[in-house]
Amino acid sequence: MNPSHSVDDPGAGFGLDGKVAIVTGAASGIGRATAARLVAAGARVTGVDVKPIAPGACDHAIAADLAKPAACERVVDEVLAREGRLDILVNAAAILRRVSIAETDAALWDEVMDANLLSQFAMCRAAARPMRRRRDGRIVNVSSTAAFNGGADNSSVYAISKGGVLALTKSLARQFAADGVLVNTVCPGGIDTPMGRHGFTGPSWDAHFAAKVPLRRAGRAEEVADAILFLVSDWGSYVTGHTLDVEGGLMLR
Repeated sequence: MNPSHSVDDPGAGFGLDGKVAIVTGAASGIGRATAARLVAAGARVTGVDVKPIAPGACDHAIAADLAKPAACERVVDEVLAREGRLDILVNAAAILRRVSIAETDAALWDEVMDANLLSQFAMCRAAARPMRRRRDGRIVNVSSTAAFNGGADNSSVYAISKGGVLALTKSLARQFAADGVLVNTVCPGGIDTPMGRHGFTGPSWDAHFAAKVPLRRAGRAEEVADAILFLVSDWGSYVTGHTLDVEGGLMLR
């Protein structure tokens, strides 16, 4: 993915025409918005989710529980068999369980860690093999500002899993750099998605972001997708191991 386009080119010159991408969590929220952005930029996108993916959201859809590493291998193998290559992986699939530490048992811990961290590790491991052979590829893992501030009330296990995503990204970025595979993270803050709104009423949601976020609003899934688009495009060709906050100034770090 060598930069070769001008910002004046049609389609903003992202260099994604014909690229093959996998986007997890593509049934809704950030995953769905990202799949749509990559399709619009010319990529061939396979969306993956445990839930049904609406027609038109991506070029192909695969139903899979990515908390199981064997399913991650199957997804990558299926895309390679159909497309012959893999250029981009976006790990957006995640779950949120609002449970206090005192009430967290081993089963809930495993459920969140497997869905949010093990799945990203297994998808990265599977995707990296063909990318490293071709000495080219982009991986973006979706973390959260919860990794830095401990998360909202009763979401500690979610925050811990997202902290693991940061360490995963930096470790893989260092290991894969010599093979031309760039690995980065986006850290969304409060984003207006079904998962993001979980536990909020409409008025409490608006009041929370008006009071806490310098931009005085929650983010949109499309705004996170735009950040991901930058990282997987020609414009992100010298960025790896980076954490890009998309949070309206919430963290100011």
